[in-house]
Amino acid sequence: MSLPTLTRLCSRPLLANSSRSFAPLRSSRFYSSESESASLSEGEKHIFDKLTKELSPARLRVVDVSGGCGSMYAIDIASEQFKGLSIVKQHRKINEILKEEIKGMHGLQLKTASN
Repeated sequence: MSLPTLTRLCSRPLLANSSRSFAPLRSSRFYSSESESASLSEGEKHIFDKLTKELSPARLRVVDVSGGCGSMYAIDIASEQFKGLSIVKQHRKINEILKEEIKGMHGLQLKTASN
């Protein structure tokens, strides 16, 4: 019996961006303005800008948790537009905004809240 082989989801080594991928949440930075988001990767910045334009969030954090290859993102967002919506409806709203980007992703982690 042979063991199953693991298939790499992206071309970059998993630990290439380890300080960012495995940083504890308490040291994560929350960005609320475009100037503060300068250290984001291209994919993170694209998602950050799109969500900022559509939802005007009070809090937004976008992190590429795939090791830097853009196949999986974690998003933490708080917006007035979520007020009165269930968590499922908040997540659906994010999914609708990012539907084109999601087609090329392996996964998406969402944490949403209203202000």
